[in-house]
Amino acid sequence: MLADRYRLHPSEPLPDFGSPGVQAFAVSDERGTSKSLFALVCRQDIAPRTDVLAQFSRFHRLPMLIPLRHGVVHWPPARARRFVILMRQPGGERVLAGPDAKIEPWREDRVTRSVMRPLVQILKELADRVVTHRAIRAENLFYSDPSNESVVLGECFSGPPAMAQPYYYEPIDGSMALPEGRGPGSPADDMYALGVTVLVLLCGGNPVADLDQDEVIEEKISRGSYAALVRDTRLSLPMVEALRGMLCDDPGQRWRFQDLQMWLNGRHLSPKQALLPPKAARAFVFDGAEYLNAPALSHALGRKWDQGLSVPREPDMERWVRRSLGDEQRAAAIRQATQSAAGAGGERNSADDRLLARVLMSLDENAPIRYKSVCVRLEGLAQALAVNFHDEEKRQTFIEIFDHRLPQLWVEHQPVLSPDLAILRRICDTAAINISKQRMGYSQERALYAANPSWPCQSPLLKSDYVAELEDLLLALERLAAQGKTERSPVDRHIAGFVGAKMKASIERSLSELDNKDDPMVFNLGVLRLLAAVQRSVGPPQTPYLAAWCAALLKPLVEGFHNRTRCEQMADMAEQLAAKGNLTSLLALIDDGDRKAADDQGFEQAKADFAALVEQANWLRDGGMTSPAIVRRHAREASSIISSVIAGVAVLGITLASVL
Repeated sequence: MLADRYRLHPSEPLPDFGSPGVQAFAVSDERGTSKSLFALVCRQDIAPRTDVLAQFSRFHRLPMLIPLRHGVVHWPPARARRFVILMRQPGGERVLAGPDAKIEPWREDRVTRSVMRPLVQILKELADRVVTHRAIRAENLFYSDPSNESVVLGECFSGPPAMAQPYYYEPIDGSMALPEGRGPGSPADDMYALGVTVLVLLCGGNPVADLDQDEVIEEKISRGSYAALVRDTRLSLPMVEALRGMLCDDPGQRWRFQDLQMWLNGRHLSPKQALLPPKAARAFVFDGAEYLNAPALSHALGRKWDQGLSVPREPDMERWVRRSLGDEQRAAAIRQATQSAAGAGGERNSADDRLLARVLMSLDENAPIRYKSVCVRLEGLAQALAVNFHDEEKRQTFIEIFDHRLPQLWVEHQPVLSPDLAILRRICDTAAINISKQRMGYSQERALYAANPSWPCQSPLLKSDYVAELEDLLLALERLAAQGKTERSPVDRHIAGFVGAKMKASIERSLSELDNKDDPMVFNLGVLRLLAAVQRSVGPPQTPYLAAWCAALLKPLVEGFHNRTRCEQMADMAEQLAAKGNLTSLLALIDDGDRKAADDQGFEQAKADFAALVEQANWLRDGGMTSPAIVRRHAREASSIISSVIAGVAVLGITLASVL
């Protein structure tokens, strides 16, 4: 059940309404609404776009699927809790069944009427709210009714932005990047995707289906996106004008929704000409192929990383850039990168990797960050780290990207430092600092959650739950404790990093205790201190099962008190406080410095008393009361006392006799 109203039906899948990697299921409204509904059940390891769900839910009048409700529910097929998004079913089927599907090509007037006019309203609304869709594609269009005359745009929020987009719907830099590393992008990316969508409908399918991804990218670089995608497709002059505007490779010159609106209203604009990279006087040969421009060579070197490692150290590249391209600025940047690598310490392989990454930036500052097998846009770097976090090899590659400060170097290669770039640079600076601190509560886990605020906690403890907000953490641990799954500590590196990234109050003391690997009791005390801080900050106020879990972990600490009575009293009090579920009260009991000091002081006094008794016993055992010297001394003392008493009695008697 969602919101105590909508019942999801796991036995009724709706594959026609699912998204890539996300399944759809039928939903019934317990209040009896006549609308047909469905729910997308999101993955546990990948975050939906919860940051934009609230905004998309307000687009009721736009021709698109909007989220009606969303939240976390228990999902029986997975025996776990999952994030679900509820929507109304579109009135018809998908326009295009899939990326490889074929349909009857649409007429230009139908594309203009059914797709371009309704979608320009969406682009306007998104631009006004500074939000991107990043899932505009022909296979994400649905007919709004059985007549197939109008369409609605499908959802874009069940997974990371642009992760489900086929590469040819992305601009050049986006098509180079890993799908998970494209980022939220800008309205210009949505306009480009709309242009490709229009072309796909006019062609009846993928216009570059006969080429592989690298061939398409190379064509886009060398000929421009319009020529690379349109190819020999026959179009009217007005449609050529629109597609040139929407597929312009310069984001600053690409059409905006105002330009498209004017075109739809019959106004003709100057056709956009492709801005191609400068062509070299002679080709640069790499791996048996010839390259006549810097971006194409950069892409080839990045794609064939191992073969390209030795190229930057050879003088041929700098010479080619200076002489054949006539670009002194790029040549100087390559020379500087080479000199820096020559003076850098460390392993030769690491220096070569760093050098090649810097040279690729010098050759093409518009390309994504490329390093080994990773190619990501700057705004998609954190997201790509999160998606690949469980892949140890890729995770290490991302860590090296931060260690080598490649994001900062990429920003320095940009001709203009925009406010957005400055923000992204600060995020990368923070991630690098967190990664450099190899301790609980920091390191790569803290970097993951600090850079991806909506990402669910990936702790193995929470694999059957969905915890993306700090408010949900203790509730999830309480459910786990109630099931008796308390074999491990309730805090691991992921949970510590998750809390550290989201807590506003200082938790350094608890993190320092968690970093204590020599004393398990100090670690367990840090666990309780951290969870108590979370409870004080966001609740809930009572977690009895979790408190009992923590009390059991700290039982040896309670039993470590020396005073038996105090130890029994504390054990009883800990059990009572745990039953109430207040972690702060439990912490105050166990971490009471005065009580501990009093116990230690009493123990020291008891040890001193015991030592005195032992000494006296040893004295007695050694004949302290029976030695001749002691006997003579005590005899003399006794005789003196007795004689004194007798003399006193005699004097008293004589005195009384004389008086009487």
